[in-house]
Amino acid sequence: MTRTLTLIAGAALGLNGASAQTDSDRAYAAELRADAANRTSLLQAGTAGHDGNFFISDGTGNFRLNIAGNIQFQYNLNFRDDDAGAGNDDDDFTNGFELNRTTLDFFGNVITPDTFFKIRGEFSEVDGDGESGGGQGTFELEDAFIKHHFNDNWYGIAGQIRVPMLWEEFGVDNQFQLAAERSLTNEVFNAGYSQGIGLGYRDDTIGFIVAFDDGAQTNNTTFFGANNEADYAITGRFDWKIQGDWTQFEDFTSFRNTEGVAARIGAGVHWQENGDTGAFSGSTPASTADFGLLLYTVDAQIEGPGWNLFGAFIGRYIDFDGVTGVGGEEEANDFGFVVQGGFFVADQVELFARYDGVFPDDDFYAADEDFQTLTFGGNYYITSNSHAAKFTTDVQIFLDETTDSALVNGGGV
Repeated sequence: MTRTLTLIAGAALGLNGASAQTDSDRAYAAELRADAANRTSLLQAGTAGHDGNFFISDGTGNFRLNIAGNIQFQYNLNFRDDDAGAGNDDDDFTNGFELNRTTLDFFGNVITPDTFFKIRGEFSEVDGDGESGGGQGTFELEDAFIKHHFNDNWYGIAGQIRVPMLWEEFGVDNQFQLAAERSLTNEVFNAGYSQGIGLGYRDDTIGFIVAFDDGAQTNNTTFFGANNEADYAITGRFDWKIQGDWTQFEDFTSFRNTEGVAARIGAGVHWQENGDTGAFSGSTPASTADFGLLLYTVDAQIEGPGWNLFGAFIGRYIDFDGVTGVGGEEEANDFGFVVQGGFFVADQVELFARYDGVFPDDDFYAADEDFQTLTFGGNYYITSNSHAAKFTTDVQIFLDETTDSALVNGGGV
């Protein structure tokens, strides 16, 4: 069981200046007017300040740089039922502080407001956080992409992005989750970051994106990388907004002042083939794992004034091509579920609960037991109706043995 206290803090400061004019002397007034005109010209040439984001911009808005970040600081209490035998009682409890997530974001537009860019880096933990890997506080690249809107509906995207699959990972950013961390099911099945290109569309009712990329979990790799570099990978996601506004689904929280009910249903699919693309040793290609991977999901989200619900089903099929499991099969079908909800008991206090489960293919894995997790806790929003700073306390209970599930032990795709 894990009890987590998280503080996500941010601050905003805006400064405005004003000038005064006197009529005591005409010459002096003329000089002031000339100076004011010059200052106005400078302001039109470039501005800076805070309007929800710290920014630097030219006067036209065609060029703008926003600067943001996220700090997540935790105190963890971990209790375990240790069956390793006598002499291991001191391993049953672990506690301490953790700087779980520290990110810096640089985003904005260039040439025209229709051309958007984003660069995000994260200072990794010593033991890794499942997203950026380990590395004693190493600053590692996450998002790095350019997104151009051709018109009000169509857009293209190129660079390194989160694979547009699982809504919990792709659709809702770190600081907008209900619990301190995403579900364990998400961490097992999510495709992480990849490099590629995509074409997307969104109107008042539907949104979809199709991407051609390097495959799951291939962030910061070269095209001949030694990791999971795919021969090709295709990802597609479709969302139907039944009612509400698209921005309401960018977080899992729905504050009490929200107007009306918002509802969305979505689905995603990802297919990749591996085996030919791989690392080079000198001029000779190194051997690479040969497999096919299919990920698919269906999810739904509904929220109203002071309450929210989310659910997702996730499936994964892997064709290992020559590698057999315990039942002699070369294929594995794994599944996962996530169900969660939150409710405000006061304007700044939100309670939440979550169930998620991972279900491995028992015909392939030796450690084939299901793994289920219960999470419940609460959020205190320091500023009403804002994610700028909040305290999160949650309790996570593992209902099954971690050693009995190959997917939980291996993690990820």
